[in-house]
Amino acid sequence: MVLGSLDKMVQLQKNTANIRNICVLAHVDHGKTTLADCLISSNGIISSRLAGKLRYMDSREDEQIRGITMKSSAISLHYTEGKFPLVGFLCVL
Repeated sequence: MVLGSLDKMVQLQKNTANIRNICVLAHVDHGKTTLADCLISSNGIISSRLAGKLRYMDSREDEQIRGITMKSSAISLHYTEGKFPLVGFLCVL
C-alpha cells in the first residue's frame, strides 16, 4: 500500500504515540537487507518480486557493487493492519 500524499505522512508522524522505532541487527548474511526489502515492498515502494534482490536501503554505489551494507539507513513505513499506523525503521549493520 502506498500512502496517498505527503500531507497524510506528515499527519501520521505528528502523532508520536503511534510511532514505533525498530532496529534490525544481526550477524553477516542473516537476511537483514532481505527483511528490509520485504518491509519496503509491503508499502508498495518496490515490487515484491524485487524484495531481497534490489537492496533498496543500500544507497551507496560501493554497497551495490560489493553486495554488502556498510552504512545504516532509516525509513518510515506505513502500517495499516495493526494498532500502530506508522513504523519507524532503522536498518543497522
